[in-house]
Amino acid sequence: MTDVVVTPSGAALGAEISGVDLSRPLSEDEKAQVRGAFLDHKAIYFREQDLSDPELLEFSSVFGEALFDPRPVDYHRELDTEFPGLIDVVSNVEVDGKPIGALGAGEAIWHTDTMPLPNSALILHGLEVPSGGPNTRFVNTAAVFRGLPDALKEKIARSIVIHGRKDYDIIAGGENEEFDRSQSPGPWFPLVRRHGETSEQALFLGREGDGYIVGLPVEESDAILEEIWSYVLKPEFRWEHSWQKGDVLVWDNRCTVHSRGKVVAGRRRMHRTTVSGEWPSW
Repeated sequence: MTDVVVTPSGAALGAEISGVDLSRPLSEDEKAQVRGAFLDHKAIYFREQDLSDPELLEFSSVFGEALFDPRPVDYHRELDTEFPGLIDVVSNVEVDGKPIGALGAGEAIWHTDTMPLPNSALILHGLEVPSGGPNTRFVNTAAVFRGLPDALKEKIARSIVIHGRKDYDIIAGGENEEFDRSQSPGPWFPLVRRHGETSEQALFLGREGDGYIVGLPVEESDAILEEIWSYVLKPEFRWEHSWQKGDVLVWDNRCTVHSRGKVVAGRRRMHRTTVSGEWPSW
C-alpha cells in the first residue's frame, strides 16, 4: 500500500491529495486511489508539485486520453510549451509583446468547458501564482440537481439545451449585444446528463446567463435557466481552490461548473491539459 492521503474540503466538493509525487509514474494502486478520489470529490488538488510538461502529460493519462487541440488561437502558447496542441497555457504573461496564454487577467464567469464533444477532466499546474489570487471556484452540479424541487426536475426532464452564443468567449465584459438565443450555433446537450463512470445525474450547463432550452419560447427558456442558476449559485454547493505555486488541480467537467475572478496584480502562468470525454446522455 502507498501513503496516499485524501483530505476532503468539507464543502460540497473538493479534496486535497497528499503523499504522492506526481513527477514520477504512479503505481496502479496510486492511480486507483487518485481516480477514486476524483470521482468521489469531483475536484482534487496536490500541493508542491514540480512537473515538467512531459510529466504533466504522464499524470494526465491517469484520467484518460489527453486531447490534442489544433485550433488557431489569438495567443502564442508555443512560446511557453513544447507541446502547444496538448498543453494549453492559461496566463496573463506576455513575451516580446505577445500573450503566451488564454484568459489574460480577465474574469472568467461561471461556465462548463464545452466543445462539440465535452471533455471529462481538466488538469491545471500552477507554475506562477500571484499572492493576491484569484481563486478558482467550483459548483457540484450533481448536488444541485439532487436539491432541485421535484416540480423543476420534472419540468426539465429530457430537455435539450444549446450551449454557447455567437462566439465561445467566456470572458466577462466581452460581446454583449442582443441576439436570438434559439439561433445560437453552440452544441446541443441534455440539460441533465448522466455521468459516464458513476451514472450520477447532474445539471450540464454552459455559461451563466446564456443558453437556450430547445422547443421553448426564448422568454420561457430564459426564465427556467435563470431559476436553475439561482440554485446553482447557492453557497452550500460551492468550493474554492486557493492557489499556491506548484499546485496541480483536477476537476470533473461532467458534473461541475467553474469560474475565477480577475488577476489584480502579479504574474499568473499555468499549464492545462484536457482529457477526452463521452457524449452526454440521459
